[in-house]
Amino acid sequence: MDTNKRAVALSKAIGIESETLLELVAKELGHRDSLDQFIPYGDIYTRAHPISPILHIVSGNTPAAAIQTLTRGLLIGALNQIKLPSEGIQEVEDFVGKLPRELKSLIEITRSRKTSNQWLGSAKAIIVFGSDETVREIESRLFHHQIFIPHNHKVSVAIIDSDESQEAAKLAALDVAMYDQQGCLSPHDIYVHPKEQPRSFAAKLANSLSELNSKYPPTGRTMEENIRIDDLRRSYSFRSSNDTSVQIWESDSNTDWTVVYEDEPQFAASPLGRFVFVKPLPKSLDDALNLNKEHLSTIALYPFSLQRAESLNLCGATRICPLGSAQNPSVFWHHDGLQTLAPLVNWTDAG
Repeated sequence: MDTNKRAVALSKAIGIESETLLELVAKELGHRDSLDQFIPYGDIYTRAHPISPILHIVSGNTPAAAIQTLTRGLLIGALNQIKLPSEGIQEVEDFVGKLPRELKSLIEITRSRKTSNQWLGSAKAIIVFGSDETVREIESRLFHHQIFIPHNHKVSVAIIDSDESQEAAKLAALDVAMYDQQGCLSPHDIYVHPKEQPRSFAAKLANSLSELNSKYPPTGRTMEENIRIDDLRRSYSFRSSNDTSVQIWESDSNTDWTVVYEDEPQFAASPLGRFVFVKPLPKSLDDALNLNKEHLSTIALYPFSLQRAESLNLCGATRICPLGSAQNPSVFWHHDGLQTLAPLVNWTDAG
């Protein structure tokens, strides 16, 4: 299969146009045919070869990330070994089931740590999704010649500058609720410009989460996750009863969703599970995010404009996107600020 045929087959499985996938190849590798023939490169010619095999070690909280990384490896024609969590990821297995035989032959799947440990020694490239501890542990076992692409712990935020159309709360609720807020792209904190009355916005967000929750309640939460949410709820409920700078809204009789408003602008980490903080947008967002800049992934912005994105360019985020699309990155995005195909190929020059 050449690159064009792989793109066509993948497009049928993931619902992305084959031309879009080929454009990604062109942007990352200089030409859509870079993997199939020599192409002009200055006064010489060059062609790319996939680094293979690629070992993908993925987590179960965001199936989309697992499918994206596997899609990239297949697009360049590499052998892809994928380590799933012990409980598996049904969405990944469904995706593989839609692929033609030629692409299935480029995939090996395991849930076994023993098998993945064997693969770790022979993989030419390793892509890891996990906690900081998981990433460090795997990196410590690699050889110097192996390419290592880590996607460790990340957090995201949202900014509401104005809300004339009164739709920001619904868009924010989508970003919080998708994947039960487990993904690195889901906002922990929402910063609202003071003129938009942040406390009132928090109430609107609570209503939007309640409406969304009635249609799409969370599933598969562990007891430990519910305990973490309940513990933090109790803490903020106690504070709100003694401190007017804090207010909490929460789902009845369960831990499905929680909104906390507080005057304090410093970033607060969510326990996840649709637990989100609303805060006034400070004059210096950089100071409020300072302790988390190295882990900052996405800023979801409303209303979105490139001019406003430019003003946030140095806040540490590797992605600034419209509110409501935080969990749906473009196929062209630089995951954690990195190119997605270019690190996975080597080059041969001619001429």
